[in-house]
Amino acid sequence: MTLLSWIPTLSITGFLAILGWLCRGPISSALTKGVEYKLNQKVERLRAELRAKESEMQALRTGALSALASRQIAVDRRRLEAVDQIWSAVTALGPARGVSGWMSVINFEAAAEAAKNDPRAQEMFAMLGSTFDATTFNNADAQKARPFVTPMVWANYSAMHAVCAQAVMRWSALKNGIGAKDFADIKAINRLLTTVLPHQAPYIEKYGATGYHFLLDEIEQQLLRELDHMLSRSDTDSETLAHAADIVKQSKSLLERAVSAQQGAPADHHPAAQAVGG
Repeated sequence: MTLLSWIPTLSITGFLAILGWLCRGPISSALTKGVEYKLNQKVERLRAELRAKESEMQALRTGALSALASRQIAVDRRRLEAVDQIWSAVTALGPARGVSGWMSVINFEAAAEAAKNDPRAQEMFAMLGSTFDATTFNNADAQKARPFVTPMVWANYSAMHAVCAQAVMRWSALKNGIGAKDFADIKAINRLLTTVLPHQAPYIEKYGATGYHFLLDEIEQQLLRELDHMLSRSDTDSETLAHAADIVKQSKSLLERAVSAQQGAPADHHPAAQAVGG
């Protein structure tokens, strides 16, 4: 083969090489722009998804806190109603406390024996409690408040009611001539009063039922303090709100890190960018 026979071949090869060198820039640029376009689309889509997720998180935070606030308002309202119910029940004990007052100065055993066979004595005792209406002596309203008050509020009210109920039962025995039978569970009342007023344990043990009435004022004052304490308590609510705030804080931190990771990643670290560079 002569040198001349190589000329067409070299010319075509050289032409193609020159053409390839000349087109290298536009082709590379076109490929880069195509990849960048797809990458930008993907980034925008991710940003849109993140914005949507952020909106969802904001709605979740707002909804959760709103629900907690609504629940707290409902609890506070019911708690106030419970305080009103308990105190109304205490006020309703007024006539029974009057019975307890004059029963505290009567020797129950001796009076019961005297009234047992003496209609006039029975009538006299009935007149002493003529302003008391036994049909209204109940704690139904207070029972409605029980789930919403503290155990000590209920214990104090129960102690007052038990003392009054015991006095009413003794008065009933006198006016009906039943005798000196005490229908109340004295041991149980003693335990209740000792729980409510531990420092009065010696007095309760010494005087028993005859001394109950003289503890009513102290129990009432303690009940008032317990009601005030109950209204000012926010331990449980604070724990709930703190827990909710912690959840919101963690959710927000996770979202911020996700957004930062997406926005801060250099384009040349993306797999598609690396493919172009290679």
